[in-house]
Formats: sequence, structure tokens, C-alpha cells
Amino acid sequence: MTRSARFRSRMLSVVCIAMVGVLAVPAIAQVEVDGTRREREANDQSLFVDAISFAGRTGGGPRLDVFVQVGFDILSFLKNGDLYDASYEMTISVLDSTGSLVSEKLWTEDVKGVPFDRSVSPSAVSITQRSFNVNPGHYLVRVVMYDRESKVNRQIAREVQVPDFGGQNLSLSDIMILNRVVMQGDRRSITPSVSSNIGAIPDSFFVYVESYNPKNIDTADIFLVVLNAKGDAVLASDTLIVLKPGRGDLILTFHHALLALGDYRLVVSARSPRANEDDPMLASTVKNVTVRWQGVPHSVKDLDLAIEQLRYIAKDEEFTTLRGAKTPEEKQTLFNEFWKKRDPNPNTPRNERMEEFYARVEYANKHFSHYMDGWRTDMGMVFIIFGAPSNVERHPFETDSKPYEVWSYYDLNYSILFVDETGFGDYRLQTPIWELWQRIRN
Repeated sequence: MTRSARFRSRMLSVVCIAMVGVLAVPAIAQVEVDGTRREREANDQSLFVDAISFAGRTGGGPRLDVFVQVGFDILSFLKNGDLYDASYEMTISVLDSTGSLVSEKLWTEDVKGVPFDRSVSPSAVSITQRSFNVNPGHYLVRVVMYDRESKVNRQIAREVQVPDFGGQNLSLSDIMILNRVVMQGDRRSITPSVSSNIGAIPDSFFVYVESYNPKNIDTADIFLVVLNAKGDAVLASDTLIVLKPGRGDLILTFHHALLALGDYRLVVSARSPRANEDDPMLASTVKNVTVRWQGVPHSVKDLDLAIEQLRYIAKDEEFTTLRGAKTPEEKQTLFNEFWKKRDPNPNTPRNERMEEFYARVEYANKHFSHYMDGWRTDMGMVFIIFGAPSNVERHPFETDSKPYEVWSYYDLNYSILFVDETGFGDYRLQTPIWELWQRIRN
């Protein structure tokens, strides 16, 4: 069998390793006043954490490296001469599967001498890292960032499974995504990408993996595969690597310019170059990554779906043009133009109107999903178009009528009736909204 044929065959095995089943549970139809604002505040996109497992260097148990990225846009800078300073406190807690504290580190991080334009830049960040010696097992890494000027706390958590690297077979560490690799003589400088968004890295990124080779295997085929949400391999590479005895490291370059908006799984696996197609892999490791665009809300994971959801606010001709785009590049261009025209503050990197719209879509999916996605339901449609109601009257157990709800919008001087015709939470719109919808439609 040729090398290319073996490569295609082995991709099927790689795909099988990374497949995970997901059970969708319908949500009960509920709506809260100003619910979208609270949902949005809970989804901070300027604080990221990544926890990566490596073998310990002293022959002991595994080492857990925790990286935290803090965006300058959530820090409060104070002017100091011609430049600006900020300061924040960081706490990293590692808890085991029972919720017991295993280890904790606290320190203060100072950001000094920053020009004004950088202090407000959405791309400027502070990255810190701490290491923890742990046993193999399941952990929760909890990060609390406290801005010393604004007195605001922000929290983020990440679950991680730490493997046992002490076996007698070849094993691979967790995957670290790198923004940049720079050689300075014999020394190598690497910059980690703490966010899982590889779409924020121009054109290509680097994959860093440590190999642990107790049997001194001389060479291995290293397969790097990107799987989409359906489990299909959308990008793949195959490299023959000379392995170091004991501990070694691998840095692989991967071009991602062709990846569409969405969630992906990155799989790195090693096989013997002399193995048959049915032979098992020597080792593998998996990491979840995403492709997002700057300024696009994190909840937008599928461009085609994001365009479909615009039916509630787009003009007929705009919607037809968006749906008729022939290539992913054309769709992306038209999508960006659609929202650029509606940006209330075009001089800032954020588009608050787009954020608000997709926050409503996300809320609708969480609270109104039934036998269909929440944004497609009547309640979801009304919520997306008009936002959270000023008041909600719920009548779930009336003796002389079917369950119903009345949503009142005081600013529009309008009330909307929904009736659960089936008794299974499928509330259907009873009030005409066409004229009101057209009045506020873009």
C-alpha cells in the first residue's frame, strides 16, 4: 500500500477517536425581563484560560500548566505621565473531581508603560502562566481576575483531564496552540495562543506537543487532522518525524485559511511508519478549537445559520442576496457588509447591534427550544425582533382555557398573546405583529 493510501485509511481511525455524542435536551419556554443583558454579561470574551497537561520533569507525576489571557479592554488604566498603567490580582484554583481544593496560587500582575492607543486596543493582552504538580485525574481550573482600580471581579473556569504519562508506551502531551515561534540563535521563543480561536491567528498556526518515548522508538508518522462539528476531516497533514529518546517536542505548522466559521477538533496522532492500516495508533491527543472572526459574537458558530437568522431583521432583497452567495468568501463579505451598515459606533471594533441581535438568538435557543431550535419558534421570533418584554403574564393552569402567556411591551404600547395549543409547551403566536414588525424592520 502506498504512503498516501495508508494516510487516507488512517484518517478514518483518527476520526473515530475524536467523535463524541451529544444529547440535546429541550428547554422549557420561559422569558425574563432584560434577560439578554444578563446573558451577555456572563459571556466575557476578553478573559481566557487554557490548561495543558505535560509529564513532570523530575520523574514525578504530571504537570498542569495554566495560561490566562486578560484583554486590555477590561483593565482600568490610569495615566502615568505620557503613558498608562494598570494592575490586577490573579487567583488560580485547582479543584479535584470532588470539589476539594488541590492547589491555589495568588499574585498581582502590573501592566506598566502602555501607550493610550494600546491601552484601549481589543487585540492587546496580558498573558500569565503558572504550573501545578498534580496526579492523573479530572480537575476544575478556576480563575478569578480582580481589577484593582475598578474593583471588578471576573471569573472563568475550565475542566481538564490529566492523563498518566508514566506508562511504558509512547505518549503525547496535551496540544498547545502557538501564535508565534521565533529562533534566536540556538534558543527558541514561543508565544502561546490562550484563546481556542485559531481564526484570530492570521493564515497559519503552530501546534506544540511533547512526546514521551520510553522505548526509544526511532521514527513515527505524525498525523494532524482537523475535524468539523460533524466529525468530517476538513484539513489533514502527515509528517514523518524522528523521535528523541525519552522526552522530546514537536512543532507542526498548520495552515487554516480555508476553514469556515465553526467549532473543530484538532487531533494529533502517532503511528509506526511500518504499521498496517488496521494496526492501532501508538498515541494520540485531542484539542477543541474554534474559528471566529474579530467582532463577531462567540455564539455565532455557523455562517449559513447566522445568515438564516437574519430573516427577522434583513430587508427582502438583502436576505435574498445573502442566501444566494455562491462561495464562503462571498458570504463572509456580504455578512460583514450587512452588519457594517448597522454598526451604531463604526469607529470602535465592537458592533453593539450585532452583539445584541445574536445575544437574543442565543437566549431564544436556550429558553424556547422545543421540537425545533428556539430561534425558529414563535416565542423566539418575537423575542429576537422586539427584545425582552416589559412584563410577562403567565397562565399555565387555567381551568377554562389552554395555557397562555401575554407579553407586554410598554415602549411599543403593544401586548402579544401566545397559547399552548398542544399542552406540551408549544406556545403559538395569536396576536398579529406584521404591521408592528414592518415599522421597526430595517
